[in-house]
Amino acid sequence: MDIYERVRTAVGRVVDSGAHLNAAKASETIAKKLGLSESMVQYTHVELRNVVYEPEYKQVPFNKRVLFLPHCARHSKKCIATSNGEGFECKGCGACNINDAIKIAKKLGYKKVFIVPGGSMVKKLLVKYRPKASVGVCCFDEAQLAFDMLKRTSIIPQVVLLLRDGCKDTMINIPLLEEKLNLINPKLIKNTKKKTTRKTKKKKKL
Repeated sequence: MDIYERVRTAVGRVVDSGAHLNAAKASETIAKKLGLSESMVQYTHVELRNVVYEPEYKQVPFNKRVLFLPHCARHSKKCIATSNGEGFECKGCGACNINDAIKIAKKLGYKKVFIVPGGSMVKKLLVKYRPKASVGVCCFDEAQLAFDMLKRTSIIPQVVLLLRDGCKDTMINIPLLEEKLNLINPKLIKNTKKKTTRKTKKKKKL
C-alpha cells in the first residue's frame, strides 16, 4: 500500500466514524499517526474535503463535468499554446504533461477542459458553462479558495494537488488526476451505453 492509499484509507475511517469533520484538525491527526511530510499533510486536508463531496460527484455524468488545469504547468520555455479568450489552447507539443490530462478527460467525454491563469477566469467559465461538477488541478492555497467558492454554489468540486507546485513549470499528478476523473457510479455508464445503443438503432431504421 503506497502513501496515497494509506492516507485515503485513514480519511475514509475518519469520515465513516460520523464525527464532525474539521479538515484541518483531522489532517493533523492523520499526519501524526502516519508521519507525513508537509506536502502529504496538504494532500490529506484536500482529500478530506474531496471525500465529503465524492458521493454526489459520482452521480454526475462525465459530460456534465469540466476540468480546470493550471497554466503554470506549461513549459515556460517550450510551450507553444495560444490564448483563446478562455485561457490557453494546448497544441500538444509534449513539452509538459498538460496534453496527457486533456486526452484522459476528452476520452471520458468531459464537457470542457480549460487551461486557466487563475481563479477569476474559473469563476467566469463556471458561470458561462454551468457544469454540475468541476475538477481542478492546483496548489494547496488555490484548492482552499476553490472549495470555499464552490460551497456557495450547486457545483460539486473535486481537487487534485499539483505534484510539483510553484509559479512556473509545475507538474500535474497524472495518475491521481486520472483516478479522480474516472470516479463515477457504474450505473451511469451502463445507462449512457443503453441510450447510445438506442440512438444507433433508431438511425439505422431511418
